[in-house]
Amino acid sequence: MKTALYRKYRPSSFDEVIGQDIIVTTLVNQIERGAISHAYLFTGSRGTGKTSCAKIFARAINCLSPVHGSPCGKCEVCKALLSPSNLDVVEMDAASNNGVDKIRDLRESVGYMPASGKYKAYIIDEVHMLSGSAFNALLKTLEEPPAHVVFILCTTEVHKLPATILSRCMRFDFKLVPTDKLFALIKDIFRKEGVKAEDKALMHIARLGEGSVRDTLSIGDRCLNASDDLTYELALEITGTGSNEQTADLMDAVVRSDVGGIISKVEQLAGAGKSVSQISRDLTVYARDLMVLMTAGGERLTATKETFARMAEISSKTSVPFLVGFIRTLGGAEAELRYSTSPRIVLESALLSACASIAGAQTTPVTIAEQGQSAKPTERKETKPAEKPVKAPANTPPDERTLGLLGYLRSKLRKSGNLRLFGEYSALPDDKVRLVGNKFVVFVGSDSYLTFAEPENMRAAQEALDEFGAGYVLQVEKLSDGGASELEQILEAVKGLEVEVVDGRGKRIK
Repeated sequence: MKTALYRKYRPSSFDEVIGQDIIVTTLVNQIERGAISHAYLFTGSRGTGKTSCAKIFARAINCLSPVHGSPCGKCEVCKALLSPSNLDVVEMDAASNNGVDKIRDLRESVGYMPASGKYKAYIIDEVHMLSGSAFNALLKTLEEPPAHVVFILCTTEVHKLPATILSRCMRFDFKLVPTDKLFALIKDIFRKEGVKAEDKALMHIARLGEGSVRDTLSIGDRCLNASDDLTYELALEITGTGSNEQTADLMDAVVRSDVGGIISKVEQLAGAGKSVSQISRDLTVYARDLMVLMTAGGERLTATKETFARMAEISSKTSVPFLVGFIRTLGGAEAELRYSTSPRIVLESALLSACASIAGAQTTPVTIAEQGQSAKPTERKETKPAEKPVKAPANTPPDERTLGLLGYLRSKLRKSGNLRLFGEYSALPDDKVRLVGNKFVVFVGSDSYLTFAEPENMRAAQEALDEFGAGYVLQVEKLSDGGASELEQILEAVKGLEVEVVDGRGKRIK
């Protein structure tokens, strides 16, 4: 059976640990000086080296002749600790052993002296999963531990630990590993595995790892098995992600308020199999890189000359305040993306909301592309009252523009705090709206008509549409039980009669 890369290349000494220099230096100094504490807490994001460092440290404090603070691997104690029957280094997964009985068993075992080394080390992984009673049982041992016992607690969610536990441990916070270090690591591993790979492909893998060594190696494992000559295009296809160029194109459409371009780019990325959440994350990272470029210079970024040139081009069209707001907008939509049944519409709404903020801050109008046409500025025009009835929606679903505008309206009302007062508009079903020219028509039943048509509700919804910046006018149509609008029913009833139908302002309809 093939061994996964993250297991095959797990660090066996502190020299092999990357991205945690301060922590490694502190632990090595303690080992060399013999100043070992009784309890340690390793906390940080997944895949940053917490458990690996715990295992190295547990063996190093027992090693007879440590090499630069790491276990030598040659002495009789190091060899004994590698044996499956070894009891001097005990690993416990608190996720599956979180009951008080397990901790009571542990408390009884700490009284036994180590078999081969100087210390008995207990590594408790995912310690935040322990129950309240289990924490209470562990606390007593942490308060008065035997001299030969060392506890190493590891967790990704340190906020879930009781303060009484935290106060009795020496805490080390593991940070996300920089992308350039992940790139160097994955490049060295591909070289050792005898697989050729473009630097651009390896940089893409390192970025997808998002600071986690384990995630980076897992992604690299997939790419490693696909080909003996990994290209950038192949890496994109394997990982199911869009290229940096595609993300740049989408970001460019956002800063130019090109609504048609946004819808088209999102559709292109989603059609290629990229998840909506990944599109949002890539945009967030790209916006952050633009801010870094605009404020701190390009030396803090790792990118090719071509990428820098494109980023400089896009940054010339935007501002830091907009990018800050844009990142907040995407962050606010993150939870909704996770649980929504239509995540793509949620993302498009967030992006259109960003366009609206630009439109409100400058004179350039938001552009909307008609189907089959290139995007052109749409001037805001005064609209006349509807003189012809709008037919109720058939069974055909609304088009992408309608769904995008509806998503924007939902998002705007929610963020403005109007969900409670105007929740009806926020919860409109997709099949109850249509775009007819510049009219955003809402079809509702007779039981809901008074609520939707109530002036204050109409005003709030219209204000949200106005902020979109494309001149849309809200219109509410009442549906009968049979599905026809009230106006359609009236016109059908007087068909063939010599009568005149007028609206509330005396305007002739028919």
